[in-house]
Amino acid sequence: MPSRWSRIIERNWPAKIISIVAAMILFLFFRATNLEDRFFSVPLNIIINESYAVTSTVPSSVKVSLRGAEESIFLILEDDIEVYADFSEHSSEGQFRASVKFIKAGTAKNIGELEIRLDPPEIILELERKISRSVKIEPILTGYPENGYELDQYILSTEVAIVEGPASHVEQLEFIQTEEIDLEGRKEDFYVRTRLDVQDPYLSFPSGDSVGFQGVITETVILKTFEDIGLIYIDLPPELNVSGQEIAGSIKVQGKLLLLESTTSADFSLLADCADIGGPGKYEVEISPIVPSGFAVLRYTPDTILIDVQRIDEE
Repeated sequence: MPSRWSRIIERNWPAKIISIVAAMILFLFFRATNLEDRFFSVPLNIIINESYAVTSTVPSSVKVSLRGAEESIFLILEDDIEVYADFSEHSSEGQFRASVKFIKAGTAKNIGELEIRLDPPEIILELERKISRSVKIEPILTGYPENGYELDQYILSTEVAIVEGPASHVEQLEFIQTEEIDLEGRKEDFYVRTRLDVQDPYLSFPSGDSVGFQGVITETVILKTFEDIGLIYIDLPPELNVSGQEIAGSIKVQGKLLLLESTTSADFSLLADCADIGGPGKYEVEISPIVPSGFAVLRYTPDTILIDVQRIDEE
């Protein structure tokens, strides 16, 4: 014989079931309407075998979607969610796929009811054998030193860079350029530290990506020939004179540009040594140049001349 409780339960049981389902729906709806969403991005850590390198584009960050109680999810810091994709099990070249996973840290570890979604949920990348080699460094120079100065030489703290990356990328390198080094307006020695400028995002520099550049600036030295240099006769006895037309020569000198720009032919002389002349006659005399301080004489003409010497009262 059915008990009293059995009769109560069985009485209008369809209505009771509907009521229970409705209550559950209301509970879930109430719970859902009290949950909040929060979104932020965190860096994506790619884990690969140390003997291989990535040769395809992968996202640098992942969008994280949090859903949970408002008072909980806004306590979570971005650093509390660590995101990674693990490809370390692959030890050959090729294209591979891996799920993006997360690790809860900090405040996130203590929140029980927390839904976490990641976008993208998985990534695909290509792996290639990794190599390293020494590559010559080539500095990129721009601009010009101040007028009258030049870059005489430069010294790099290291002549080569150690480059590491996918074999197909590293093997094709002939040299590595630096970022631009500006010479504009310089007139003294200088030292700068400049970064290596590599356009390939798959390459790295295990020993560092910068190099020291020592520039040696000196005054510009040029060659210049001065024409129409007057000839001066020295040590000629006072009663004698050189007959004939005036002789002019030239002097080729080496000197600093700024000094040469302020120098004219009038600052130079050619001297004819007449100390050995004792009377009238024809003589071959040696010529020597007289130049301002700071110049080196490379050549001058004439180096000897034939002169006709007469007494002054005979002319």
